Amino acid sequence: MVIAIKAVYEDGVFKPTEPVTLKEHTEVEVRVPVEASAEGDDPTGWKTARELIGCIQEELVADDVAASPDRYVYRRDP
Repeated sequence: MVIAIKAVYEDGVFKPTEPVTLKEHTEVEVRVPVEASAEGDDPTGWKTARELIGCIQEELVADDVAASPDRYVYRRDP
């Protein structure tokens, strides 16, 4: 059985925001949404996207990029 428990991370401990009916010392698995990760992370990818703006050479033709995306995304020829 799986139950969802909302909690707040405080002083190095996850503290439930409402009463929990678990036995003491019950082992649990905590899953943290990416949006709630540590400051400085880029969970949406927008920071990285902004850094990539302008990195592709201007002389590239859009048709070539569309035809061979691996060449530009992964810097490898097909």
